[in-house]
Amino acid sequence: MGKGCSRRRFLGGVVTGASGSIAGCSGSHPVSNGSEGGSDHSRTESTSAPSASEESFTVALARDPTREKWDIYRGITPYYTHVFEPLVDTTEDMETAPLLATEWTAVDDTTWEFSLRDGVTFHNGDSLGADAVVHSFDRVFEQLSWVPGWIGVEPDGVTAVDDATVRFRTTEPFPAFPGTISHNYFGIQHPDATEKPVGTGPFQVKNVEEEQSITLTPDENYRGGTASPAELTFEWIKDPNTRVLSLEKGSVDIAQKVPKSRATAIDEASETAIETHLTPETSLVAVNLYRAPTDDERLRQALSWAVDQRRIVESVLNGMGKPARGPISSIVPWAVHDDLPTDEPDRDRARELVEQSGYSGETLSILINSENTDDRTIAQILSGWFEEIGVGSEIRQVDPASFYDTFTAGEANLTLVSFGSNSAACDYLIRAMFHSDGSDNRKLHEQNGTGIYNPGEEIDRLIEQGYRAETLEEKRDRYGEVQRRVVDTGAVVPLYYNDYAFGRRASVAGIDKHPIANMIDWSDLSRNQ
Repeated sequence: MGKGCSRRRFLGGVVTGASGSIAGCSGSHPVSNGSEGGSDHSRTESTSAPSASEESFTVALARDPTREKWDIYRGITPYYTHVFEPLVDTTEDMETAPLLATEWTAVDDTTWEFSLRDGVTFHNGDSLGADAVVHSFDRVFEQLSWVPGWIGVEPDGVTAVDDATVRFRTTEPFPAFPGTISHNYFGIQHPDATEKPVGTGPFQVKNVEEEQSITLTPDENYRGGTASPAELTFEWIKDPNTRVLSLEKGSVDIAQKVPKSRATAIDEASETAIETHLTPETSLVAVNLYRAPTDDERLRQALSWAVDQRRIVESVLNGMGKPARGPISSIVPWAVHDDLPTDEPDRDRARELVEQSGYSGETLSILINSENTDDRTIAQILSGWFEEIGVGSEIRQVDPASFYDTFTAGEANLTLVSFGSNSAACDYLIRAMFHSDGSDNRKLHEQNGTGIYNPGEEIDRLIEQGYRAETLEEKRDRYGEVQRRVVDTGAVVPLYYNDYAFGRRASVAGIDKHPIANMIDWSDLSRNQ
């Protein structure tokens, strides 16, 4: 789908190549978007067509870009906006590249030094220095208690060697560390900014309307050149149908996360278009290994044989997505999608496995986030397929605020979840999902030695070896074995690798798409007259 967009990486002066090009990522669980909000945004039409450099654009977001969580970034989301830049960039191939740091070196097993780029200035004209980097990481550590466990650095582990060099000390050997901090959460802020956010990116903040919108203008002194849009507004329109209506009316230029069921109509209309790209996100069924009757491996395998991933993509997702073979999206460098079985559903075999198992008619619980309409539909389809093989199930919907706690408390046999990377690194993702001390399993593992879908000590060892791997080949070998085992034993039922879909006005061009939706670049936006 899509009517074509120009593409440009806005990283002026970036050099290629650096160590640490392998890396991990964080699990992405559905969360609340906050209270209802977002108004229809309209623009006053000019009597004469402006040039591309004078254009203003509005992007409709599904989540509030000013919400309380963003206080750490002076009240604006670090996603999408490109006000702040991290030290390390994530390329379209999910690898690392220099950004505010030109190079990084592993001094020893647990020490990294990053050299800062010369000539970088903040939006207020001050030069970037190591103290600003330390300050930015300190703010993250102060407000997000889970970050040290994620990136493997304690709050006192970031120091300035000199004005152009920053040192990080990790708690254990972690070759993927550079990719882990290629995340929007680690955008560098000016240490003395108080009234409004001040970063080093191609856009600077003009105005913030709390619980409504953020308006940006280009930084005319940005080292890569001045961005094209004269003004760029990110507006919160929570309801997906309202976002689509706003796009169709032309009151917004781009609409994030349009319902996939509406995509064909949007793309076929003369005034609108759909853009899609495969993301590092996987949707799957997490199977509780420690709750009867899904503690029986033969029953879990039967459930896997009952599922038709291709049909889900075609019928529920309107063809947007890729049938999954494993728990890690195929665009992640160390994913082993191509090496995993391509078996089509076989419900006769599934019935045989059910008969061989200890299943005796219990009703399986399927947990879903009530906010995700696609998950409701998929759960209903899964329930029908399970009924065909003689397994009863019931769907339990919980609100977004309590979904993750309900999941990690082990209250369901099956849970529909989505996990994806917001950085070049995905090590944290596989650790969170399948390691006994990972965030998804830790609560129950500490309480009683169980968990949710952590298969045991051997998987823990493989993950730890992959975590310390120094080459992509070694990492792929260790993590690949994890992926094979969780599929073979039915710890997960892969569903699909997610396509990110957004709508745009047909006249809008210059969107620089990225596999990580939060990193889409708007610097080249233009409007065909």
